[in-house]
Amino acid sequence: ESQLVKELARQEKLVIATGGGMVINPVNAALLRQNGVFVYLVADPAVIYRRVKHKEDRPLLSQAKDRQEQIKKLFAARKEIYENLAGFRVDTGQNTPEKAVELIIAYLQDKGELQYFHNNRPRAGRMPTLPLEDVLVDLGNNSYHIYIGQGILKQLVNYLQKLALEADQKIFLITNPTVKNLYGREIAAAHLTGNYQVIWGEIPDREEAKSLSEAARLYDLAFAHRVERRTPVVALGGGVVGDLAGFVAATYLRGLPFVQIPTTLLAQVDSSIGGKVAVNHPRGKNIIGSFYQPKLVLIDITVLNSLDRRELVAGLAEVIKYGVIADAEFFSWLEENLLKVLALEPQALIHVISTSCRIKAGVVQKDEKEEGLRAILNFGHTIGHALEALTEYRIYRHGEAVAIGMAAAASLAVHTGLLAAGEATRLKKLLEQAGLPTVLPSSISGEDLILAMQRDKKVQAGEIAFVLPVKIGQVEIKRDIPVKWRELIIKACQI
Repeated sequence: ESQLVKELARQEKLVIATGGGMVINPVNAALLRQNGVFVYLVADPAVIYRRVKHKEDRPLLSQAKDRQEQIKKLFAARKEIYENLAGFRVDTGQNTPEKAVELIIAYLQDKGELQYFHNNRPRAGRMPTLPLEDVLVDLGNNSYHIYIGQGILKQLVNYLQKLALEADQKIFLITNPTVKNLYGREIAAAHLTGNYQVIWGEIPDREEAKSLSEAARLYDLAFAHRVERRTPVVALGGGVVGDLAGFVAATYLRGLPFVQIPTTLLAQVDSSIGGKVAVNHPRGKNIIGSFYQPKLVLIDITVLNSLDRRELVAGLAEVIKYGVIADAEFFSWLEENLLKVLALEPQALIHVISTSCRIKAGVVQKDEKEEGLRAILNFGHTIGHALEALTEYRIYRHGEAVAIGMAAAASLAVHTGLLAAGEATRLKKLLEQAGLPTVLPSSISGEDLILAMQRDKKVQAGEIAFVLPVKIGQVEIKRDIPVKWRELIIKACQI
């Protein structure tokens, strides 16, 4: 095998499909890398097991007593090697073979490694640059793709073409002045304004913009510009922009196509996915809203370069949450690679965002309307929302409040015997390394929090729902909280 690698490595214009073990040998890997580009075809161990469980031509599996466990061990042992080698990765569990080919061709052409031919002639220009990651949210007729990569805003026209828009069609683009100042020229440079009639809807850059009065102002703007049912609403901004734009899209003319282009880390990994759209009411946050899925989510990691540091760190709270509720391996990766994320290293950002999106997509696919499982996404939010309400949304960013809520929930889980103290310590340490708060202010008492939690919209039959970790990577939803837990909650909030 090694001799064959030496011979092939000297040649050009080859596609080499290696076995998983070939590149484990560092000599083989070095030889292939000298003159080639590595593409890592990745799939979840469960997907791999379904593909090979009845095959007898796999030496490392045919002798194993438990094939599924052997696959997991091989995956864990080799994953880091593969990821360090690969310049590009494609999830074959999420993409069809045809789609995988399309993504690989686009990547190779973008690197200048491939001349794209069409009908045996060199094609004029370049293929549209496609994102490094494509996450499918599989909801039947409401399914949509999340595209994650660099420079997506520059290719915005190409992505919007996926909606089958007609030339010169109107687009209702909702943003705020800050984001428009940053990316308005880039959108114009992407020929969006030359291909479509862009109706700019600007809203204030603050939480108070999520209101019925702002929605009514946008309705007036839509009416004045004769927005029709096929006119897409494009949300360009953070969570406030996405929530309000989605609410307008869901309600104007009984529903318009909706596209999310989130520009904050928190919106990229959380609020832009799953279809929750809402406005606030004087008596509560997100009280008036709906479940309304987007047609497309476009995540350009380059926009994070202009993000306020505090806003970036606040978004990491939701990222860390995903590790706690569903993926212990991802949590460990964050422990080892947090500095790369904070330094905005592109590959680290793409890994963090795509993993977070896949976890949330997996939950939403199983429980779109939050009737059960989806409640695990509220880990840290029960206490976090109460803290935001008690401080009138003026002191903490959402992610900061959630971080305090997660630390308190982990402490409660320790006090009730659900979680080992060492696991809670790991969580608190990671949150603090990210620069997130983990302790409640002394001015807020446990009793105040309990009263605020009882007013939360997720309370059912007067019962507060707590999402508590039992270990890193797994949580449980507790609704029937015993009376004795009241003291434990107060104690947990004194971390």
